[in-house]
Amino acid sequence: MFKFAFKNMAIKKAKIILVVISIVISACVGLLACNVAQQVDSGFKTTAGYYDIIIGPSGSSTQLAMNTMFFTEKPLGTISYDYVEKLEKDMRVNKVVPFTMGDSYNAAKIVGTTADFLGGKDIKDGTMFTEKFQCVIGAAVAEKYSLTVGSQLITSHGLTGEGHAHESNPLAVVGILKETKTAYDNVIFTPIETVWATHNHSEENHDEHEEKNHEHHGDVCAILVKSKSFNAYSQLSAEYGENSKLLVINPSEVLREVLENVDMSTTIVYILCIIILIMNIFIISVITLLNMYDSKKEIALMRLIGIGMNKINLVYIIQNGIIGLISTILAFAASRLCLVLMGGYVSSMGIVLDTAKIYPVELMIMAVVFVISVLPTVICTVNMSKKDGISQ
Repeated sequence: MFKFAFKNMAIKKAKIILVVISIVISACVGLLACNVAQQVDSGFKTTAGYYDIIIGPSGSSTQLAMNTMFFTEKPLGTISYDYVEKLEKDMRVNKVVPFTMGDSYNAAKIVGTTADFLGGKDIKDGTMFTEKFQCVIGAAVAEKYSLTVGSQLITSHGLTGEGHAHESNPLAVVGILKETKTAYDNVIFTPIETVWATHNHSEENHDEHEEKNHEHHGDVCAILVKSKSFNAYSQLSAEYGENSKLLVINPSEVLREVLENVDMSTTIVYILCIIILIMNIFIISVITLLNMYDSKKEIALMRLIGIGMNKINLVYIIQNGIIGLISTILAFAASRLCLVLMGGYVSSMGIVLDTAKIYPVELMIMAVVFVISVLPTVICTVNMSKKDGISQ
């Protein structure tokens, strides 16, 4: 039966290729939409859950959240470090973490902060930074640029890696983070004092910039705060929110709004996927009927030599089952290839896609695709068996 099924597929390969392409495209879209949506949702919720307040310069709430949580977008500007010192003394606060960004190493952004910012992140090699001009790098940064503990990094001003090089202030790699499959893999972390010292040193020989240096010393791009209670959160948000120079956000609320837009886009993709799958049912049904019609003489000959309709039907069911299985496997492989190709673009938005991540919904989609590829043949062959007029 299998031998005949493969032989029949070889004869009608043009039609079969059309069916396979149609199934692969629709299934790939569904699998890709499902996987990306799940990973984005999971990444947002995990990252945004720890801090309940982020304080930065006035501007866009989304930009502030994405910059501090996922290291995307440009910082809104700077605010005085005095706010950090004030919050550290506030009894309503559990943790205060300063955040600044403005330099880079090639394509990797450099974040000036404290060791608390990396709390919960495991170090694969080396140790946490403890002093100026030391840094801890993400796993992807280490792999991409072949860096190890002890490597010296010449950083550049700006976030593109093309600005003025800070040659007199190289960073020493003292630790490499364990891979997290998050935006942390693509970033370099250093004490916030490194950023201040680097920028002051680069301008220390210019008298006209001395006053400017003093102003920028101690500035931060944002402050991440974890309050002790809901009441403390409400009071702090209201208190700092009254300052027109500051923007106070709850990262979970902001990212929830972003996710709503993502969910809407995903829903549209799912609808399109369903439409394509319905079209596939018609295509497969039509091609199955055409195959049956083209095979009329073959079926009649098999009936003549005593082969029953049940066995003949089984041949065509096996044939479309093989087509469905191959199409499903190719769709899954294509979705993973798309994840790899999308990786660079999506990582620029702070989301790191894990190509090895498989969700139950994806398995369900593949099962549905397989059933859709076989179902028209089953229906057609059952009707043929009832009529049993094709042998005449």
